[in-house]
Amino acid sequence: MIPSHLPFICVVTLATMMSSILSTPVHAARDVTQIHLEPGTGLWSLGMGFRNGIFPYVGKDDVDDLLPLITYNGETFFIDGTRTGFHLYQSSDWLIGAYASYRFAGFNEEDGIELDGMDRDDGVDGRFAITRHTDFGNFTLDYGHDISGASNGCDLDLRWGKLFVHGNYRIRPWIGITYEDQKLSNYYYGVNPEEATADRAAYQAKSALEMRYGIDMSYRVAQHHYLGFNMQYSELDSTKINSPIVIDNGQFSSFASYRYEFNDYQDNPYVNGSITKDLTMGEWYWRVAAGRHTETTFNKLVRFQEMFKPEERGTGLASVFVGKKIADNFMWLPLEAYVTGGYIRRFEKGLQDDFNEYVLGFKAYFSKFPWSDTIKTRIGLAEGVSYAAKVPFVEGEHVEAKNRSASKFLNYLDWSIDVSIGDVFKVPKLKECYFGWSVHHRSGIFASSDFFGNVNGGSNVNTLYVQCHSNVMGS
Repeated sequence: MIPSHLPFICVVTLATMMSSILSTPVHAARDVTQIHLEPGTGLWSLGMGFRNGIFPYVGKDDVDDLLPLITYNGETFFIDGTRTGFHLYQSSDWLIGAYASYRFAGFNEEDGIELDGMDRDDGVDGRFAITRHTDFGNFTLDYGHDISGASNGCDLDLRWGKLFVHGNYRIRPWIGITYEDQKLSNYYYGVNPEEATADRAAYQAKSALEMRYGIDMSYRVAQHHYLGFNMQYSELDSTKINSPIVIDNGQFSSFASYRYEFNDYQDNPYVNGSITKDLTMGEWYWRVAAGRHTETTFNKLVRFQEMFKPEERGTGLASVFVGKKIADNFMWLPLEAYVTGGYIRRFEKGLQDDFNEYVLGFKAYFSKFPWSDTIKTRIGLAEGVSYAAKVPFVEGEHVEAKNRSASKFLNYLDWSIDVSIGDVFKVPKLKECYFGWSVHHRSGIFASSDFFGNVNGGSNVNTLYVQCHSNVMGS
């Protein structure tokens, strides 16, 4: 729940540091996964990234994350790495935005026996940022407050950065300073009295002021293909260094990424531009589906083995998805690509309360079968992210059996096969309506991602669906 007011100390600190922004060359520290796209391009991209960082706590040396990478940068709405939000105002001199940002900071006892009995969650910040563009670089003021209920703390970042472009290379060095209030600093670096042991004294961290440095680099390999590599180093304040659970004086993190940008339609006004303008333009689809959990593995399902083996308690879901076409070809292959979002209602049959799930991803379809001129047939595969208000009961059972914590936020896959209803029943008006079978899959990418809670396991739901496409040109 978003707090109805901001803590007084954060507001006071914000006012104090804003008064010095013009005289102090400082930087808004941010997570290393940001891609820094230019606002207004209206282009989507899909990729993967590998995040590595020093683990400053006792117990283990570093932490790794394998992350799906989805980006979009319209005139108003954007998704950039682990941030999503809105450009509220932009001009040649200013950029003002509000967004939510994932905070990689948590740990638990699985990170080492030295942290036994301690558990700190990653957080989600609600943030507000103001950037001033100058010939000497960009100066940004970025305020954030935890909206996930993890720390309930706030921070304030100031940053200077300058972009250098040479051919297909983009390089952006930056430097800055970050203030964290006591709630935020103490949550991640303090030791509560009930967590104290003979080797770990109780400790209360104070507010912190820290310098950060970094460089972001990207290279355009070809029209659609981009490689990126970001690095940053954060000095730890003495209040954190003195904590009994800390062994390092700073944190280094890096992020190597690949993304495929859907830019074939760069000059088509019905594909790119503002997400609000596009609501009545281009090709869209809607899909309704329903089904039950299955004990069959995803690997078997994509090979059409043991397809209809329902979970005995009858738990399942119903869903509504919408999608928008963004490319006729993907990876030089005859695959039609769509960005898609879904609302899912999970039915738990009394095992726990029913709840909602939300999905964002990409879906690609192949339909070039020899018989598709007679009966159009498609195979589809989607990749994205899924957030569930609760962990599905069946999913929790699978994860607990492997002695790992479950996660509400997981990787999402969808595998489907369908046929044209219009072709089957010889009704031309229903040519672009399809009936099919799909697998709704959630998993933690084999425990390879701290972002997904290091979950090894997940769930599969067999569904039947109807999906219809329409091409609206707008006015």
